[in-house]
Amino acid sequence: MTTLNNTYSQLPSPPLSPALFPISTAFYCNKEYNFEYDDDDEFDFTEREIEYIESILGFPFENLDKQNKEEIMRTKFMNMMGDGVKINDKMTPYSYVIEVLHKIGYSVINKKTKDAVQLRVYEKGTDKFLEFWVHPIFLSLHSFQFFKLFEEVKENNEQNTLEIEVPYLESFAFILYWIYTGDNSKLLETAKLDEHFCKGTMENIELLEINMIAF
Repeated sequence: MTTLNNTYSQLPSPPLSPALFPISTAFYCNKEYNFEYDDDDEFDFTEREIEYIESILGFPFENLDKQNKEEIMRTKFMNMMGDGVKINDKMTPYSYVIEVLHKIGYSVINKKTKDAVQLRVYEKGTDKFLEFWVHPIFLSLHSFQFFKLFEEVKENNEQNTLEIEVPYLESFAFILYWIYTGDNSKLLETAKLDEHFCKGTMENIELLEINMIAF
């Protein structure tokens, strides 16, 4: 028989009391210990306190806002894969949406349809680029970096040609075909024949953070 005490005894230990942390907490409390915070206030941390905070966060303190936004985006992307995609105010399983997109991908890839946007892809360190008509729903469901890009575009209401850089331009069209159709045969055939192409393709996939589970 499981008792309440037994249940509690199996739970992990609670976090340390704030009083045990080696940083001062007086900067946000008044004498009555009521929480106070003003968006215009600047916290005056000691060097030791900053080092401690950075050791917990895992990134420089000055990049806090940027990292928080990145993590929020990443969590949203992961939740989408787990909880599904909202279409017409209704949640649809992620895997089903991907399956449907792959079925229609052949007919819309690089086509200037109503919901298409222009994407200019540069190769890093060169002036070479290629342009494509792409559809946000295809790219954002397959790649975290594209998901983040289109979220920022929507937030900023941008209407111009989008631009990105990739390590290896030659394989991008093959990757795009793969994303739209789920068919990676052309990509694999070319990669087997050309080691440089294979390496560049893997670098592109890693940079774009393409979700391999979707294929």
